Amino acid sequence: MIGFQAILLALCAITVSNANFVDYSGHKVLTITPKSEAHLEFLHKLRNDYSVDLWNEPRYTNVPVMARLRPELINPVEEALGTQNIEYDVAFYDLQTVISSERAAMNAPSNLSHAGAFDFGKYNEYNEVINLIESLAIDYPKIATLKTVGKSVVAILENKPAIMMECGIHAREWSSVATGAYLVNKLITQYGKDDQVTKLVDKYEFNIIVESNPDGYVYTWTQDRLWRKTRSRSSIDWLGVCRGVDANRNFDVEHCGVGASRKPCEEIFCGDRPFSESEARAIRDHMIALGSRLKAYFSIHAYSQLWMTPFGTTKKLPPNYDTLKRIGDAGVKALSKKYGTQYSLGSIANIIYEAAGSSIDYAYVKQDVKIAYALELRDTGRHGFFLPKDQILPTCEETFDGLMAAIEAIDK
Repeated sequence: MIGFQAILLALCAITVSNANFVDYSGHKVLTITPKSEAHLEFLHKLRNDYSVDLWNEPRYTNVPVMARLRPELINPVEEALGTQNIEYDVAFYDLQTVISSERAAMNAPSNLSHAGAFDFGKYNEYNEVINLIESLAIDYPKIATLKTVGKSVVAILENKPAIMMECGIHAREWSSVATGAYLVNKLITQYGKDDQVTKLVDKYEFNIIVESNPDGYVYTWTQDRLWRKTRSRSSIDWLGVCRGVDANRNFDVEHCGVGASRKPCEEIFCGDRPFSESEARAIRDHMIALGSRLKAYFSIHAYSQLWMTPFGTTKKLPPNYDTLKRIGDAGVKALSKKYGTQYSLGSIANIIYEAAGSSIDYAYVKQDVKIAYALELRDTGRHGFFLPKDQILPTCEETFDGLMAAIEAIDK
């Protein structure tokens, strides 16, 4: 075995009917650009008082915030934004039309790139992702080993430095899953053909969890395209009406601190206790299994075009920030070469928002993995979670380039 581990987090994926698919007809999505602290406060008020669905946190001026408005809120919210002199553009006039168009596009053939029956030029359902990884493990047994992370502790026998990547922890971030599948496929199929891939696979044991939240991901395909959390039931939600936990707020690092919520109905609900979620426990257990061999950790998200270091809990920079910046700069530079996509680099709390309980802070603080990053993929707020089909493969390609360059830079 050469040392590449293709790892799929295979919890029990739910099977549900799409008869009750959430309908977003008439919902409008705005891209709002706050210019002052007063504007930021107003956006928070919209969310708190009117349950406006903000797709990204309003933390900084001049950073666009995407907001979904229910039909009855469109006129009053737009009037209020005008009264406050807050600039906005319309991203989507009717969200259900966008969702329906996306679904149709995913069913249409693509000529961009294929590996057998798997099409990297579109988003793929959970079973298709599983089939890809299983087929790669069968076709390349000397390179790849399929492991199940979640129901048992995984023991990796290779005695090599390890790289771990986690994708899809937020269910609606489909481009993260697409990127994970692309990463696995290229690292396996290009070994012995691509010099960079061959060198890195010889040096490191890659551990890639392509889908970290399978139940949530399946739910976005069958019930609610905008679902973010897991699908568990919380012990503190007595009525059982608000399912799921934000798995990236569920790690045991200042649990339920800044940027998290104790309310089960909120998108950033941290869970009733650290590691209440099997998804977070599975990631933790695999970190522990890798032990001191784990040299770098990457968490892949979407959207905002950011390359982020710890910490999410404080604006204080980590002690080795200079090293993290050097490696991150190499990744950002390489990522931009093919398509000119520009990323910003910085710590989570300083560049996007404060958030406790994340996987990379846990890796850095609790597992002593001092090379840890979270990436937010394309775009910066025009399409948000609905990245068009013609951008899926380019996103995968440039992210692969950036990650490989960063990993190369670790020991330089």
